[in-house]
Amino acid sequence: MTPVTPTLHQFKLPDLGEGVHEGQVIRLHVEAGQQVSEDDPLMEVETDKAAVEIPSPVTGRVTDVHVSEQQLVHVGDVMVTFESAAAMAPAAVDPAAEAAPNAAASPPASTPTPAAPTRRRAASPSVRRLAREFGLDLSDVRGSGPGGRITRTDVEQAATARVSSETPEVVAPPPPQEAPIAATRLAPPTGSVSLEGTPDADQYGAIVRQPLSQARKTISKVMQTSWQTIPHVTDSNDADITELESMRATFVDTENPDRRITTLAFVIRAVCRALQKHPILNAMLDEHRDEAVYREYVNMAVGVETPRGLVAPVIRNAHMMGVGELSDHLAVMAHNARTGAFNIDDTRGATYTISNAGAMGRTRYSTPIISPGTVACLAVGRARKMPWVVDDEIVPRLILPLSHSMDHRLVDGGREIPFIGHVIDDLEHPMRFAL
Repeated sequence: MTPVTPTLHQFKLPDLGEGVHEGQVIRLHVEAGQQVSEDDPLMEVETDKAAVEIPSPVTGRVTDVHVSEQQLVHVGDVMVTFESAAAMAPAAVDPAAEAAPNAAASPPASTPTPAAPTRRRAASPSVRRLAREFGLDLSDVRGSGPGGRITRTDVEQAATARVSSETPEVVAPPPPQEAPIAATRLAPPTGSVSLEGTPDADQYGAIVRQPLSQARKTISKVMQTSWQTIPHVTDSNDADITELESMRATFVDTENPDRRITTLAFVIRAVCRALQKHPILNAMLDEHRDEAVYREYVNMAVGVETPRGLVAPVIRNAHMMGVGELSDHLAVMAHNARTGAFNIDDTRGATYTISNAGAMGRTRYSTPIISPGTVACLAVGRARKMPWVVDDEIVPRLILPLSHSMDHRLVDGGREIPFIGHVIDDLEHPMRFAL
């Protein structure tokens, strides 16, 4: 038997999505000398608005890590060097040979090996990460995507089925891990917030310098461009959601008792209905061709606050979903965004944006900034009981504040006011959702 000669492989940063050429290494999971298996996490790279987990392409030993945390890297940069007995391409890996050291005595190549096809299941890095969080082996998950590819929905359904069949214990996402501190932590006075960064001083006293993350730098550039190039006009209104909240709070889905219906799902449904009546708010301005581009689909971006900043995952074809399905998408979206278990493409393709500002505190009215490629953005404030005039009497009602910004180059008051009026009418008369 001829011994296998170890091969050195240089792993380069792969293409992370359309138009994405660089990212920032925010966490390393390996070090030189460490043994890794194929698909083990190597590092997390933050790019655009997403934190992407990079898996190992091979099984072998790490001989050198060429990058460090907080380093800016570009597609094609050498990240890690491996020593492996197998070729880097998955097609060159022979699972049967890996499992049997005495391969010379194994059956001929024509003999079928049932275990070989299950060596690597097709799935994205974010889906593999989600499976690890649920403690699932992907070989036990049936893929519903093209070519049997495992999707996020497949993993979630498998986790739910396992919990239902084994124990009534609720599977919760793992507690967030504190990110490593790259520099000295400033010792704060009693009762003060602890700041991470590099201690320094200006002419007035002590300061802490903290470099911007890749996500925050991207957000800053996009917001600056949006504010400087789009003439914003904001319309502030109130919706009496007393009846809606009463209906929502008492509703139980007999087919899915665990489903949690949220107020935000009603807002999204109301916006989708209004966009179909007033499609100019779902359009975009093509400045190069001087055209208004109307979209016949609604891809709803929903702002979610995360430890790395605000991200806006997109619910595609939201106009085709009911309130219950929208609530399901919102629950998955919030979990994936806060744990980083989503792809860059999950934040693209929006035709309209909703910012759930009220979920973060007592915010009422604001000026939401319109994302490039859209012409409007709705900020939903915190609902609260207020004295309200109903049939000439002052009564307590639950009032939801709404702030709606529009791109005044394409949308004026004559088009925006009927749109937001339709949204408010739906929220104040929730039985219209059944029509």
